Amino acid sequence: MVGSIASEYIIHKLGFEEVGHIRSEKLPALAIIRKSRPEAPIRIYKKGTTLILVSDIMIPDNLSHEFASEIAGWIEAKKPREVVILGGSQKKGSEKKSYVVSWKSKYIDDIKLDQMKLGFVAGIYGPLMMELMEKGLDGYLVLAEADPTPDTGAAASVVKHISSRLKIKIDATPLENAAKDADKKVKGSTWDPYPSIYG
Repeated sequence: MVGSIASEYIIHKLGFEEVGHIRSEKLPALAIIRKSRPEAPIRIYKKGTTLILVSDIMIPDNLSHEFASEIAGWIEAKKPREVVILGGSQKKGSEKKSYVVSWKSKYIDDIKLDQMKLGFVAGIYGPLMMELMEKGLDGYLVLAEADPTPDTGAAASVVKHISSRLKIKIDATPLENAAKDADKKVKGSTWDPYPSIYG
C-alpha cells in the first residue's frame, strides 16, 4: 500500500480534485467506503497539469498486461513530461531503502535513490514499465522497502522524494508519526490509515 498511501497523502495535502475513475467488469466487484460514502477503487485526480492515478486494489495478474496496455495508451495521449510510478517492495535488511528503476538511463543516473542491481517486480509494475518503454515515454519507478502491514514510514520516504523532485513543499511528518504510532501497536492489529494521517 506504499504507493496508494503516498498518493492519497499528496492528493489530500495539495488539494487535488477527483476528475474521473476507472470501471470495468473485469476488475474485482467492490467499492471503497470512506466516511460512509462509496468511492471507485481506481481514481484519477488532477491539479494544474499534474494527474495522479491511484488504486486501492491490486490488479489481478491475469488482467495486468491488458490493464497496463490501456493505461499506457491513456498516458501517452496526455503527452506527459514524465511518468512517476510509486510502489513498495518487501524489506530486505534492517534499514529500509528506496530504489529507482527506469527504462531510461538518465533517471538511473540522476535520481538520488539506491539502484536495484538485480531483482524483479510483481504485479502491474512490470508490464506497465514495459509498455511505457515501448512507447518511448520518460519516467521511472520508485520502490520503497516496506513492512507487510500498511507502512506509512515507507510512504513518507516516497512523499519526500516527490516533494524534492517536483520542488513542492509537502510535510511528511504526519506519515512518519503514524509509522511510530503503528510500531507501538501489537502486530496484526487493525489499523486505518486514512483518519490518522490526514488530520
